[in-house]
Amino acid sequence: MEDNGFIRQAIEDLKPLLIDSGFQNLKLDAILTSLNISKTKFFRYFGSMGGIMELTVYHELSACYRSLALKIRQERNKEHVLYKIIAHRKKFIDNNPILHIYYATKKGFTRRFEPLKKAVVQNENDLLHEMLAQCFYSEADIAFFKQNITNEI
Repeated sequence: MEDNGFIRQAIEDLKPLLIDSGFQNLKLDAILTSLNISKTKFFRYFGSMGGIMELTVYHELSACYRSLALKIRQERNKEHVLYKIIAHRKKFIDNNPILHIYYATKKGFTRRFEPLKKAVVQNENDLLHEMLAQCFYSEADIAFFKQNITNEI
Protein backbone atom coordinates (compact mmCIF):
# COMPACT_ATOMS: atom_id res chain seq x y z
CA MET A 1 0.00 0.00 0.00
CA GLU A 2 2.93 2.33 0.65
CA ASP A 3 3.87 2.04 -3.05
CA ASN A 4 0.40 3.16 -4.16
CA GLY A 5 0.57 6.16 -1.83
CA PHE A 6 4.00 7.07 -3.17
CA ILE A 7 2.83 6.78 -6.79
CA ARG A 8 -0.30 8.84 -6.15
CA GLN A 9 1.79 11.52 -4.44
CA ALA A 10 4.32 11.48 -7.29
CA ILE A 11 1.50 12.06 -9.78
CA GLU A 12 0.19 14.98 -7.73
CA ASP A 13 3.70 16.43 -7.40
CA LEU A 14 4.29 16.13 -11.14
CA LYS A 15 1.18 18.08 -12.15
CA PRO A 16 2.52 21.58 -11.36
CA LEU A 17 5.72 20.77 -13.27
CA LEU A 18 3.75 19.67 -16.32
CA ILE A 19 1.57 22.75 -16.14
CA ASP A 20 4.60 25.03 -15.89
CA SER A 21 6.85 23.39 -18.46
CA GLY A 22 4.64 21.21 -20.63
CA PHE A 23 5.39 17.65 -21.63
CA GLN A 24 8.23 18.32 -24.07
CA ASN A 25 10.16 20.70 -21.83
CA LEU A 26 9.95 18.64 -18.66
CA LYS A 27 13.39 17.66 -17.37
CA LEU A 28 14.31 14.62 -15.33
CA ASP A 29 16.24 16.72 -12.79
CA ALA A 30 13.14 18.82 -12.14
CA ILE A 31 11.10 15.68 -11.55
CA LEU A 32 13.70 14.18 -9.22
CA THR A 33 13.90 17.41 -7.24
CA SER A 34 10.13 17.78 -7.01
CA LEU A 35 9.62 14.16 -5.96
CA ASN A 36 12.72 14.23 -3.75
CA ILE A 37 13.88 10.83 -4.98
CA SER A 38 16.95 9.30 -6.57
CA LYS A 39 17.21 8.33 -10.23
CA THR A 40 17.32 4.69 -9.18
CA LYS A 41 14.04 4.89 -7.27
CA PHE A 42 12.44 6.94 -10.06
CA PHE A 43 13.30 4.40 -12.75
CA ARG A 44 12.33 1.48 -10.51
CA TYR A 45 8.84 2.90 -10.01
CA PHE A 46 8.17 4.59 -13.35
CA GLY A 47 10.55 3.02 -15.87
CA SER A 48 11.01 6.29 -17.73
CA MET A 49 9.82 9.86 -17.91
CA GLY A 50 7.17 8.60 -20.32
CA GLY A 51 6.02 6.18 -17.63
CA ILE A 52 5.24 8.86 -15.08
CA MET A 53 3.69 11.08 -17.76
CA GLU A 54 1.47 8.20 -18.87
CA LEU A 55 0.36 7.55 -15.29
CA THR A 56 -0.42 11.23 -14.81
CA VAL A 57 -2.50 11.48 -18.00
CA TYR A 58 -4.22 8.17 -17.14
CA HIS A 59 -5.08 9.49 -13.68
CA GLU A 60 -6.74 12.57 -15.20
CA LEU A 61 -8.54 10.59 -17.92
CA SER A 62 -9.87 8.18 -15.28
CA ALA A 63 -11.48 11.12 -13.49
CA CYS A 64 -13.01 12.23 -16.80
CA TYR A 65 -14.57 8.85 -17.49
CA ARG A 66 -15.81 8.40 -13.91
CA SER A 67 -17.57 11.75 -14.22
CA LEU A 68 -18.91 10.85 -17.65
CA ALA A 69 -20.32 7.54 -16.44
CA LEU A 70 -22.59 9.43 -14.06
CA LYS A 71 -23.94 11.50 -16.95
CA ILE A 72 -24.79 8.59 -19.25
CA ARG A 73 -25.75 5.84 -16.81
CA GLN A 74 -29.51 6.16 -17.34
CA GLU A 75 -29.45 7.25 -20.99
CA ARG A 76 -30.42 4.65 -23.62
CA ASN A 77 -30.63 6.75 -26.78
CA LYS A 78 -27.32 6.02 -28.53
CA GLU A 79 -27.17 9.36 -30.32
CA HIS A 80 -27.72 11.24 -27.05
CA VAL A 81 -25.06 9.13 -25.34
CA LEU A 82 -22.64 9.73 -28.19
CA TYR A 83 -23.22 13.48 -28.00
CA LYS A 84 -22.83 13.48 -24.21
CA ILE A 85 -19.58 11.51 -24.37
CA ILE A 86 -18.03 13.81 -26.96
CA ALA A 87 -19.28 17.04 -25.35
CA HIS A 88 -18.39 16.06 -21.77
CA ARG A 89 -14.96 14.75 -22.76
CA LYS A 90 -14.17 17.99 -24.61
CA LYS A 91 -15.38 20.15 -21.71
CA PHE A 92 -13.46 18.07 -19.17
CA ILE A 93 -10.25 18.26 -21.21
CA ASP A 94 -10.64 22.00 -21.76
CA ASN A 95 -11.02 22.52 -18.01
CA ASN A 96 -8.27 20.13 -16.91
CA PRO A 97 -4.82 21.74 -17.21
CA ILE A 98 -2.92 18.46 -17.62
CA LEU A 99 -5.23 17.02 -20.27
CA HIS A 100 -5.56 20.37 -22.01
CA ILE A 101 -1.78 20.73 -22.32
CA TYR A 102 -1.38 17.12 -23.45
CA TYR A 103 -4.04 17.23 -26.17
CA ALA A 104 -3.14 20.76 -27.30
CA THR A 105 0.53 19.88 -27.81
CA LYS A 106 0.60 16.18 -28.71
CA LYS A 107 0.66 16.82 -32.47
CA GLY A 108 3.96 18.64 -32.03
CA PHE A 109 5.58 15.93 -29.91
CA THR A 110 8.87 14.54 -31.14
CA ARG A 111 9.32 10.86 -31.95
CA ARG A 112 10.47 10.08 -28.43
CA PHE A 113 6.89 10.71 -27.31
CA GLU A 114 5.38 8.09 -29.64
CA PRO A 115 5.20 5.43 -26.87
CA LEU A 116 3.40 7.94 -24.63
CA LYS A 117 0.92 8.86 -27.37
CA LYS A 118 0.19 5.19 -28.13
CA ALA A 119 -0.23 4.38 -24.45
CA VAL A 120 -2.63 7.28 -23.91
CA VAL A 121 -4.77 6.22 -26.89
CA GLN A 122 -4.89 2.65 -25.59
CA ASN A 123 -5.63 3.78 -22.04
CA GLU A 124 -8.44 6.04 -23.21
CA ASN A 125 -9.94 3.28 -25.35
CA ASP A 126 -9.81 0.95 -22.36
CA LEU A 127 -11.43 3.56 -20.10
CA LEU A 128 -14.17 4.20 -22.65
CA HIS A 129 -14.86 0.48 -23.03
CA GLU A 130 -14.89 -0.10 -19.28
CA MET A 131 -17.21 2.86 -18.67
CA LEU A 132 -19.69 1.75 -21.33
CA ALA A 133 -19.63 -1.85 -20.11
CA GLN A 134 -20.29 -0.67 -16.54
CA CYS A 135 -23.25 1.31 -17.84
CA PHE A 136 -24.62 -1.97 -19.24
CA TYR A 137 -24.17 -1.25 -22.93
CA SER A 138 -23.85 -4.28 -25.20
CA GLU A 139 -20.67 -5.06 -27.13
CA ALA A 140 -22.47 -3.96 -30.33
CA ASP A 141 -23.31 -0.61 -28.72
CA ILE A 142 -19.76 -0.25 -27.43
CA ALA A 143 -18.42 -0.90 -30.94
CA PHE A 144 -20.80 1.79 -32.28
CA PHE A 145 -19.55 4.34 -29.74
CA LYS A 146 -15.89 3.51 -30.30
CA GLN A 147 -16.25 3.78 -34.06
CA ASN A 148 -17.87 7.20 -33.75
CA ILE A 149 -15.57 8.51 -31.02
CA THR A 150 -12.24 7.28 -32.41
CA ASN A 151 -11.58 10.57 -34.17
CA GLU A 152 -12.01 12.43 -30.89
CA ILE A 153 -9.47 10.29 -29.08
